[in-house]
Amino acid sequence: MIKRQTTINRIFRISGIGLHSGREVNLEFLPRREFGIAFVMGGKIIPARYDMVGDTRLSTQISAEGAAVSTIEHLMAAFYFSGITNCLIYIDGPEVPILDGSAWEFYQGMWKAGVYEFPETGVYLKVLRPVEVNHNDAWVRVKPLNMLDITMTIDFRPPVGKQKKRVTDVENAFAIINSRTFVLQEEIEAIRKVGLAKGGSLDNAVVVGSEEIMNPHGLRYKKELVNHKILDLIGDLYTSGYRILGKVEANKTGHYLNNLLLKEIFSDPLNYSIY
Repeated sequence: MIKRQTTINRIFRISGIGLHSGREVNLEFLPRREFGIAFVMGGKIIPARYDMVGDTRLSTQISAEGAAVSTIEHLMAAFYFSGITNCLIYIDGPEVPILDGSAWEFYQGMWKAGVYEFPETGVYLKVLRPVEVNHNDAWVRVKPLNMLDITMTIDFRPPVGKQKKRVTDVENAFAIINSRTFVLQEEIEAIRKVGLAKGGSLDNAVVVGSEEIMNPHGLRYKKELVNHKILDLIGDLYTSGYRILGKVEANKTGHYLNNLLLKEIFSDPLNYSIY
């Protein structure tokens, strides 16, 4: 288990296309001692924190001082898996690049940069009381547990159907890091009509057709789609600023409910402890 605050050991850079904006975006990652992960855009600092989250349509967007950065969830998941608690990310566009649709390339960049450890603690948030949020038939809840244990259920039309997966060794769940985002083929036109998914392609997303997966090489894993929903959840939960310890159960959850869960946890200091 990670016991101390950390940052990257050296500067590194990543560039790519934004999934929704379609724009080329450049990221520069810098070591940072102060607690937390934050973006810098146009000289303005945007903490990657749950209380900075605004738009949650198809991604997680944070904003501050009139500046906003979208689609941070895969990058935040990579920080979680890399054990990085503190980092400053300079970004020259409105959205974190989608890369291959997973968190894998971000994770590789962090792994190559290495990890530098500080003496400060304050890394974990331990859930002390059950907390649940819901919307229609979607819900996510967390109960006290001395580790992070996630069970995710999704339910889409065939060929996806209902999928359920439990991950107990979350910190070493590499199939989760490498699972790509996905979309139903019939939803693409409507998404693009509202100005989103301009940079989407078969190179950075799994497209679910009426009878089969449209990507030439199919899925990376049999449960890649539910894996990716777990990846999104981990990235969203890491906007808490801490590695959450608790038993998380989720059904059809998305960015909105994931963020709402954090707001509910932090609404009462008796819900958690930090160490």
